[in-house]
Amino acid sequence: MASNFTAVNPKVISTPSPQGLPLRQLLAEDSKTWKKGELGYFTSGTVAPVSSTTGSSEAKLIFAEDQDVSTSASTVWVRLLQPETRLEIYVANSTSDAAIGVANLGDAYEVIGTSNVTYLDVGATTTPNFEVEKLAADYEPERNATADTPGKCIVVYRPIA
Repeated sequence: MASNFTAVNPKVISTPSPQGLPLRQLLAEDSKTWKKGELGYFTSGTVAPVSSTTGSSEAKLIFAEDQDVSTSASTVWVRLLQPETRLEIYVANSTSDAAIGVANLGDAYEVIGTSNVTYLDVGATTTPNFEVEKLAADYEPERNATADTPGKCIVVYRPIA
């Protein structure tokens, strides 16, 4: 069943520190754009958004603001992900919207970026850094069902590398 939702970027639910995630200004890889909340990774001394082909297993940061114009020797604001950070995130299987259910609880996956939105990729388990903790169908049942596509859940960032 298709949900009535349009997927948006992950939302931070909680952090291990009362001060939240550290905010840093870092050099961005050239020729990139993203939206606030999109997850990113480090590449050759710069930061870039996770895409369908790059960085999915290496997500280590969240972009703090929109970047609508392609970067060129730009410094940008990011928040550094900390272990045990909880995020609410929509779900995909590769680049297609996907449901998430009880069988996924406790499992860990990579993330994928498509059209400036980062999703939990239930089809990617090679280097999983995001463990499914709660289903939106359980914590928000009046708005979500396990059959919704895209599904939504809360994950815990637990880097394995």
